[in-house]
Amino acid sequence: MSKITISVDNTSDLGEELYKKHDLEVIYFGAVIGDELFIDKDVTPEDIYKAVEVEGTLPKTNAALEIDYRELFERATKDGGSVIHFSMSDKMSASHQNALRAAIGLQNVYVIDTKSACAGTGILAIKASELRAQGKSVKEILKIIQPMVDKINVGFIINDLNYLYRGGRASGLKLLGANILKIRPSLTVNKEGRIVPDRKFKGKFEQAVIEWTEFKIEKARTANKDLAFVCYSDIDNGVLLGVVTALKKAGFKEVQRIKVGTTLTIHLGRNALGVIFLDA
Repeated sequence: MSKITISVDNTSDLGEELYKKHDLEVIYFGAVIGDELFIDKDVTPEDIYKAVEVEGTLPKTNAALEIDYRELFERATKDGGSVIHFSMSDKMSASHQNALRAAIGLQNVYVIDTKSACAGTGILAIKASELRAQGKSVKEILKIIQPMVDKINVGFIINDLNYLYRGGRASGLKLLGANILKIRPSLTVNKEGRIVPDRKFKGKFEQAVIEWTEFKIEKARTANKDLAFVCYSDIDNGVLLGVVTALKKAGFKEVQRIKVGTTLTIHLGRNALGVIFLDA
């Protein structure tokens, strides 16, 4: 059987340990800070916080380049191999279209729009890796994975709207109102792959997280309980542990904690917390 390469955008935020464990190839995005373009992995969340909170400028994200996808696809298919690539939602980034253009003229390249971000993209890549390890063919993997795209459940709660406001995704009026009323907005990813507002929570962030976690667990009553991800940026460890414990009590067999990377940090800022799983 020819080799099957499974690749994923680094905005999956799985981290080097999980990329290595599941033998995943990674395509890196970029970040623009000031006038300089950096590779995502060379920028830390602390660099983002400094740029925003000290220097007063919000860095920008830069989609993975077509040339990077092309190099990977050509290498993976050179000796008759195949590649399945899991890209960040087409509605969030130009990366998916870049990957599609890079695949033109090549055989055995399959680019999947996960209609998701963060570990929502990564969970599909992990499932594909597990199927590959079971000896499944490319066609068998795709047949099983494709229906899962519509089953990804992604939710985030954020402490404030400051980063979304600076990035043009929230109005000044919303920012002011949220700060005065101590509103902790939550976000979800809809079936089209767009980030949209979800339920609002009020009060101290720690209490809002507890209520939001209960809200997410209620939605997960019929979920696939094999795996869930808790994604976070600069969060209090006690708050993080509380969410992990609640998910385990709700029946999730494995709960992975991953720190979000540069792209999501730019959009969500400090004290953002996400839960990601697959609906049954």
